[in-house]
Amino acid sequence: MKLLFSAYSCGPWPTSEPGNAWRAVKHALSKGHEVWTITETTGYEGPTMRHLAEHPMPGFHPTFFHLPAPVGWMRRPGAIGCVYYHLWQQRLLAVARELHRKIGFDLAHHVTFGRFWSPSGLRGLDLPFIWGPVGAAESAPPAFVAELPLSLRSFERTRDTVRSLSFHDPALRATAAAATIGIGISRESCEALRQLGVRRVEQLPQAALPDDDLAVFDRLPPPPENGPFRAICMGRLIHWKGFYLAIRAFAIFARTHPDAQLWILNDGPFRGELEATARREGVAAQVHFTGTLPKFSQVLDKLGDCHVLMHPALHEAFGNVVMEAMAAGRPVVCLDIGGPAAQVTPECGFTAPATNPKEAIEAMAAFLTRIADDRGLLKRMSQKAKERVRDKFTMRQLGDAFDQYYREAVSLHAETRRGRK
Repeated sequence: MKLLFSAYSCGPWPTSEPGNAWRAVKHALSKGHEVWTITETTGYEGPTMRHLAEHPMPGFHPTFFHLPAPVGWMRRPGAIGCVYYHLWQQRLLAVARELHRKIGFDLAHHVTFGRFWSPSGLRGLDLPFIWGPVGAAESAPPAFVAELPLSLRSFERTRDTVRSLSFHDPALRATAAAATIGIGISRESCEALRQLGVRRVEQLPQAALPDDDLAVFDRLPPPPENGPFRAICMGRLIHWKGFYLAIRAFAIFARTHPDAQLWILNDGPFRGELEATARREGVAAQVHFTGTLPKFSQVLDKLGDCHVLMHPALHEAFGNVVMEAMAAGRPVVCLDIGGPAAQVTPECGFTAPATNPKEAIEAMAAFLTRIADDRGLLKRMSQKAKERVRDKFTMRQLGDAFDQYYREAVSLHAETRRGRK
């Protein structure tokens, strides 16, 4: 097929949304399709074209554009960047129509950004249209929001309000109506797609691991059998990642395991609050902040020295780090919401009740105690975590699912057109 991808962020990155789109392109090419991508120029065109100059990808045709100077300054993180993205998608429709006139595509696929509340510029092409995987339908539970600082409570209320108002956006409704198949990342996002009126909804992970990446994680040793128990958090230090909950759970656990350690990798605006939390909980000497590690190999080394990943995010569409930790044989502790909960099973980790912070923290601490005191259980969960990734989260499986949905979408779209006649 001739496939058109809307991929605002797409490039040869190992992780995050650009990497998700890049892997989707590579797998589509491996299936014999030709792929045209439409991507934001700034930040993506240079790395992509340099990579292709050294590593040609026959059948891949990247297209780039950006909005002109009067609004180009809006391309930045935060709320103003969301406005830029919305305007970019509006402009995408004209770019896509012109490409379709020249190429004659068989199917359109919106890949990134993967959030349900933003309309896609591919909605007006009258082509078989795959929308997703998309997420961001998850909300921080009210009891968790209530204990955040005032500015962050405002952030969460604003986020919820914007997503609620988006249900009334004609462009978003038109995207849902145009979608032959909508794909949600989590149960919450699948429900949001149904509420928007998507006719057929499926659930798939936002990301998956290619064989090369699996081999890298396979080289890591299993969790250490001896020595102090170590938990790890990995990700940007922002409030909704929930690392402050991990510190509080770890503090309860550390009362009976005084030699235990919690390592927190990366950096971000919430670091000061996390350090203050560790001091208040009396575990500042056991909680180690590494800052941003410049090399991925250093991150892997830290992961290899730890026993469990703690990722109690208040709202996370997927959470690549959960999948990667399980691929390395590390059980995962998270809340029972969003993308992490969609990945973790009782055999390979623990999903704490997302009822209120006290209950969640105590449950996480109890789980840490359980696996720290039973290294045989830890070893079994480690093996199940690796098996879980290989059963559900490989790029072959995700790519095969896309390929199946492409064929089915073409048939469904043809039936719909016949019905109009």
